[in-house]
Amino acid sequence: MRVGVDGKERSWDKGLFGITFVLVVGGLVMIYSASTVMAAKKYGDSFFFLKQQLLWAILGMMALVMASSIPYRWWRKMVVPLTGISLALLVLVILPSIGLSANGARRWLPLGPLTFQPSELAKLVLILYLAHYLVKHKEKIMSWREGLLFPIFLVGLFIFLVLSEPDLGGAVVMGVVAVSLLFVGGARVHHLLVLAIGLIPLLYTAILTSPYRMERLSVYLDPWKDPSNSGFQMVQSFLSLGSGGPFGLGLGAGKQKLFYLPEPHTDFIFAVIGEELGFLGGLILIGCFLFLVWRGLRISLKVGDPFGTYLGFGITLMIAVQALMNMGVVTGLLPTKGLPLPLISYGGSSLLVTLTGIGILLGLSKQGGMFSRVRPYDVGRKVARGRRA
Repeated sequence: MRVGVDGKERSWDKGLFGITFVLVVGGLVMIYSASTVMAAKKYGDSFFFLKQQLLWAILGMMALVMASSIPYRWWRKMVVPLTGISLALLVLVILPSIGLSANGARRWLPLGPLTFQPSELAKLVLILYLAHYLVKHKEKIMSWREGLLFPIFLVGLFIFLVLSEPDLGGAVVMGVVAVSLLFVGGARVHHLLVLAIGLIPLLYTAILTSPYRMERLSVYLDPWKDPSNSGFQMVQSFLSLGSGGPFGLGLGAGKQKLFYLPEPHTDFIFAVIGEELGFLGGLILIGCFLFLVWRGLRISLKVGDPFGTYLGFGITLMIAVQALMNMGVVTGLLPTKGLPLPLISYGGSSLLVTLTGIGILLGLSKQGGMFSRVRPYDVGRKVARGRRA
């Protein structure tokens, strides 16, 4: 037990922990279903990907428990060294002599038998820093030069390093979360609009000068134009989702994962879920994420401390944006970006960092007034009150 800001003893938010556990276990089941044939052919072990993800899940749960036990104000004391470490790792990973490359990207650092993706850690560290900065400079954040210029520079530095890997999806997540935090923290809307408009030419140039990004954009606009080559993955994703029908073919009975849908256990695992569990299974998964996001926002609003509120909001938004973008890509609503589905897709770094972030949220829940009622529209009300203040 921990004493909350109102003097009452609290345990962590059981709803948030419960839905997190359900998603992690569900992810392990779907990873095995999606990868068993591929793993058997490639590694001679149908459990290869499952065992790897299970190891990361155990490490992630340990990190969740540890993070939930740390007073959240401790994270503010460590924000500067953590920011320096994260930037150093982002620089190291793009060095050819250190970083590991795959599929044309250099995103991983070797950790013995495992690998780690620094850009996943960078998302969480950037949220920590912005939450700290917004509290420390709350009187100046409405000023462009005195308050907003430095965090924009830091966010730009993080995004530049992540784009150098290259990882456009991770950079977009960072940008969306950072701008949202700055808005909630009191930054003027017209300052953020000017910033967004200024970034459009840079984004356009990044796409225009990169053949594979141009190809992804072309596939997004018309995946059926070249269904056997550049549009193959998207077409197979559509076929997978469509063949599932209302209730799916049954767990393990999917066909598109059998060397049709490329890497079905990672970025396109939602397509396998749609095929095997159907439209209903997809809706249930979306409902699980909505419940997780609601618990995260509820915790953030009840902390009673600006740093905790910004930190909880940023972590919750990070998970929500990644889930929304992944599902958007799989369903063809967004161009392909290479983002995992949080807690579900195969990928140890994403799972470890996401569970650590949820651990911080659970730590926040121990110190907030969790027995007070919070309604969905209270989120907008509190944001509006904070901005007027």
